[in-house]
Amino acid sequence: LVIFCSDNGPHQEGGHLADFFDSNGIYRGTKRDFYDGGVRTPFLARWPAAIQPGQISNHLSAFWDFLPTFSELTRSEKPSGTDGISFLPALLGKEQKEKHDYLYWEFFELGGKQAILKGKWKAIRLNVREIPEKQILELYDLENDPGETINVAESHPLMVKEFMELFTEAREEFSVTP
Repeated sequence: LVIFCSDNGPHQEGGHLADFFDSNGIYRGTKRDFYDGGVRTPFLARWPAAIQPGQISNHLSAFWDFLPTFSELTRSEKPSGTDGISFLPALLGKEQKEKHDYLYWEFFELGGKQAILKGKWKAIRLNVREIPEKQILELYDLENDPGETINVAESHPLMVKEFMELFTEAREEFSVTP
């Protein structure tokens, strides 16, 4: 089994110019952003004995799903305390019954950032560690706006409320970087 993937989108470090090379295509953002240009990445797998060539899956997964997947591959017990799920069924072209309700990200630097992807919606909170007046909430309908160019938060107050509750539910305090 050979896998090619990344844990984030293109970066700007070391003189790389993501915009010049159009590294993220239609997607907004780069590494350390929670826009799809920063978190949506390629994933290719080759396993001649198990994966049919040309197979495409729309299963949504994240890097924290690797440990449960490889635990299943090696017939090892999935470690406790992980939010990850095995994507082995999707990899093998089978029905992926276990799925995430949503994906949650948090970044501690740059004032603190959070994001949740749920269905066709993505909410992004900026300046999380600032006073409430300086915090920003953005909401995007990825089905109609995959480039995340139109913040629809004002016109979807019920979705904003739901996402604010999810931000509280999903977050766990981490003693190393509270």
